[in-house]
Amino acid sequence: MAYGFGSLLLQAARSRRTSLSCSIGLLLVVSHWAGAAPAPRYGGEIRVAINSDIRSTNPGVNRDGNTDMVLYHIVESLVAYREDLTVAPMLAETYAVSADGLSYTFTLRDNLRFHNGEPVTAREVKWSWDRLLDPDTGFRCLDWYDGSGSSGLKILEVAAVDAGTVRFRLNRPSALFLQRIAYIQCLTGVMHPDSVNADGSWREPIGTGPYRLQSWQRGKQIVLSRFAGYQSRSEARDGLAGAKIAYADTLRFIVNPDRIAAKVGLYANDLDLVFATPLGSYREAERRRQRRGDINLFHQQTLDWTVLLIQSADALFKNETMRRALAHAIIPDQVAAFASNDLATGNASAVANSSPFHTALHDTWLNYDPERARKLARQAGYRGEEIVIQTNRKFSYMFDNAIAIQAMLHAAGFNVRVEVLDWASQLSNFFSGKFQLSSFGYSARSHPAFLYGNIIGSKNSKATYQWESVAAQELLRQIESSTDAGEQQRIFDRLHELAKQQVPIIGLYNDHIVDITRSHVRNYQPWVFGRPRLWGVWLEAGHTE
Repeated sequence: MAYGFGSLLLQAARSRRTSLSCSIGLLLVVSHWAGAAPAPRYGGEIRVAINSDIRSTNPGVNRDGNTDMVLYHIVESLVAYREDLTVAPMLAETYAVSADGLSYTFTLRDNLRFHNGEPVTAREVKWSWDRLLDPDTGFRCLDWYDGSGSSGLKILEVAAVDAGTVRFRLNRPSALFLQRIAYIQCLTGVMHPDSVNADGSWREPIGTGPYRLQSWQRGKQIVLSRFAGYQSRSEARDGLAGAKIAYADTLRFIVNPDRIAAKVGLYANDLDLVFATPLGSYREAERRRQRRGDINLFHQQTLDWTVLLIQSADALFKNETMRRALAHAIIPDQVAAFASNDLATGNASAVANSSPFHTALHDTWLNYDPERARKLARQAGYRGEEIVIQTNRKFSYMFDNAIAIQAMLHAAGFNVRVEVLDWASQLSNFFSGKFQLSSFGYSARSHPAFLYGNIIGSKNSKATYQWESVAAQELLRQIESSTDAGEQQRIFDRLHELAKQQVPIIGLYNDHIVDITRSHVRNYQPWVFGRPRLWGVWLEAGHTE
């Protein structure tokens, strides 16, 4: 179907954006060194711009994305995610699951050391987990393990069987237990007990990772230094698993909230890496790469999911027919192209494009049909009342999404106003449910069940739940208990089909990121979680630091 007037309005909306560059074709990775990289080199300092300071050095407790990124260079878990989102042993050499699914036994790798030189044994693993499971710690994902969450899963005991073996005993089988341990946003890092003070208060992370915390100047920078005693795995670098060889002596994360200013700093050789730069700057950066050859340029599809939230408790949108009317008026592919300068493609499914569970079925959604949208809206009793989309300018893609959606809804006869709030106010409204429509985004979830777990549930228990469906809740419970990948696939397919009927949320696309490094930075690779991994990365000999 031709997009017609909706496309014309969308083109007009482009002029309203703060910054807009010409569109470019999809490229996976661009670099000025297409041939084989030179031999790895030890030494030097990698300087990285981060757009906000970390919240703490306490893994999984007081956290955000930047905090997680810095800390996964410092701490490690028993298992970790590979590049393809499967789970691999990390501190564990092997693990075994009992026939009834109630016991997980991990055998630790030999000769592991903490940053203070002490050996890693099952005793420290038990201490680390007992601390996480203590409500006083404030672990962000405690409800995943204490029986209070939607899965009902509870760790009954963490036991040190012997110096090199630790066993977890569960109250029920869980197909997602290992995925939870590997989860980046709730780091289950194994640490030495000296990480806390005598009274149990937090001190600093004494972990096992390839880098250790050297200093933290709040609001300015975080400095990590290479851990000389690190024992790398023998496999190739693979996600957060495999080999983690620290080539650089130092990692310096410099707080710079202005991503444009950070990019200028990189051009001036004051920085080595700026990640997640504005997508609108891609073309300009590519011209510089071609002209001067002093930078490497990458872009990567991530697991982050941008959406239009629909408040189903609202008098207008509690009607499923009205929600379906909205869906028929919005073209996710065009919103994606508009907001990402043609880097992203639409994805209406909560199963990310890069997930192994994303099939052709998940590429289907309600077709674009503005006439049908008008008809359904009339059936739902819509008579031109003003509809408000909340957004913000801190995250430019959320603003751009709102402008594109407003244009499309106008084309289908809806009276829509975009309300621009500061991010703190919009986020507060999300947590309290005070919105009609909201241009929003969910950060990367390593398994689709975790994203669905954020969406599905009763608003009486948590206002942030978007989908109050008994059928969806039952399907989510089935995923938790299913150990067969084929059965999980069938459940995710059914969830997406149900979402197409009930339209609890309108998915738009999985975000793209653009990362820029100086040309002397070697072997850097972006990945679907959207933040850097700096082990395995080295600095070319002869560059000026």
